[in-house]
Amino acid sequence: MKLMDKIDFIPLIELPTIKGAQSNIVPAGTSFTNTTEWDLYQEIELRKNYIDIPRPITTGIYQYRLFDIKIEDLRTIIKLHIGDMPIKDSCTLFGGYAISINGQIELYPQCCGLLEEIQQWKRILNENFEDFSLLECHPSPRITKNQDRIIIFCDDKDEPFFPYFSKNKIELDYQTIKKALLILLNQLHFFSEKLESLAAEFKVNNIANILIWGQNENKESNKED
Repeated sequence: MKLMDKIDFIPLIELPTIKGAQSNIVPAGTSFTNTTEWDLYQEIELRKNYIDIPRPITTGIYQYRLFDIKIEDLRTIIKLHIGDMPIKDSCTLFGGYAISINGQIELYPQCCGLLEEIQQWKRILNENFEDFSLLECHPSPRITKNQDRIIIFCDDKDEPFFPYFSKNKIELDYQTIKKALLILLNQLHFFSEKLESLAAEFKVNNIANILIWGQNENKESNKED
């Protein structure tokens, strides 16, 4: 009997920072060609802004596990994210959802991705979903279903996927990825309750709707699954 792959969705965010004069003195190369210096640079920048940020998801890729961030730093993240904008008009936090297969991340959030992409990922809960892409990030993977398999195409003629070693196609068992998504949704709802402890400070109701689920205060809230 063939063992099923272990699939996990991992919510990741990018961390906004306040830039100072020293921020312009950046290391040579890129985070993949000069990883040690770029990792140190990123760590120093984050120390200027945050109290206890976890390590990045992997060296050279500066995305951070949402659930590992403490409430004190979440407060700072929100302030830097919204800037002078009323929070009710804000988009969700920048980041998205990595997919890990047997402990190895095969798909990372792409440029300009948002946590509200969870609304697109929820489409796979319907066994007869139509092919879809994520709406905000670029390039965007295309998600399809073929019988009992989910196929994620990561190819774009105009823009390469990040990081450079991304696979062009990822195939997953449908029931396994569906179960992983349901686990993620439960985790996000639990985290949303934690985030609500900051709602009064930012003078808003349903802060998690604004920053995670993509239902800002200018729109009528929809019930989550």
